[in-house]
Amino acid sequence: MEKITLDDLLDLEDNWLDRDGLDEGGERNLWLEEGIRLYKRFLDLDRKEPRYSIHLADLYLQLGRDEKMRRGNYHTAYDILRKASLYTPSKPDAFYHLSFVLAEESRKWEAVLFYGKEALEKGIEGSKRIKLLCNLALGYSRMGYVQKALELIQEAQKSDGQGEHSWFIQLYKDKMKLKRKEPILLKEIDENRTMITNRDLDQLVEEAEKGQCVVLNLAGPEKLFYGIKDTIRLEPKQANLLGYLIENKGIYCTKSRIENAVWNDQTVNPTTVRRYISAIRKKLSQAMGRNDIDKNILETTGLGEYVWKAEISAKVLRNG
Repeated sequence: MEKITLDDLLDLEDNWLDRDGLDEGGERNLWLEEGIRLYKRFLDLDRKEPRYSIHLADLYLQLGRDEKMRRGNYHTAYDILRKASLYTPSKPDAFYHLSFVLAEESRKWEAVLFYGKEALEKGIEGSKRIKLLCNLALGYSRMGYVQKALELIQEAQKSDGQGEHSWFIQLYKDKMKLKRKEPILLKEIDENRTMITNRDLDQLVEEAEKGQCVVLNLAGPEKLFYGIKDTIRLEPKQANLLGYLIENKGIYCTKSRIENAVWNDQTVNPTTVRRYISAIRKKLSQAMGRNDIDKNILETTGLGEYVWKAEISAKVLRNG
């Protein structure tokens, strides 16, 4: 059997990325499983390239069909990233991703700080550095070191000269304000985030089903959008993209800004954002019972920018 080369795998990767955003449900899981096999083959060729481990870990985190499988895949993702940090101890990428995975999945704040500080010391740059400063600030805040947390947030704001990460920084500032470990944060357009209870969430869902608002719930294991006609499930990346646009209502978001916010500097096919937007519009049409989504809800401008412009109240829920 002829040995596969790196160029062969890169061609397979291009083909695989071309199909991102096209599949739903079971087909989506098959696509994720194909990607897992692909990046395992990359690692067989080169264990010291962190990009392969980062992609592989991300795919495992997306794959979980139920809570048991999701938790198992989290541990797999953690092991992959930890091995990557051992194979390439001088590179910051695996340490960076470990800091976020541990914060989002298991709330292990001492480990969040350890890996985050390692990534900073190893020279993480650009957008990732700004986001990492926010994640470290949250970790210090959760452990009671409020002044250190505020200093890191200020450093992130100072580093964000163009204001491209102001949405991300504000999200982490809001998380830091809360005392509880697992609050649900409600964001309404032009309003500050507030903490709500599960009973409040039930009330919001009732309002959405009556057509008084729409609700995007990013706080649960399943990412759900509630409208007057239906409740629909979104793939994790779809949900994060939609949440980003809703929370930036009226702002014309470029493809590169969306890629940075949702895919976090990972390799993205040039058509992926457009495909995701198309899939999201179909689901919004189903949930809201409308055929004018592209004109009056989620518009694409002539310059290829995307903007949420719905008149109906939209509420986004996130974990604190």
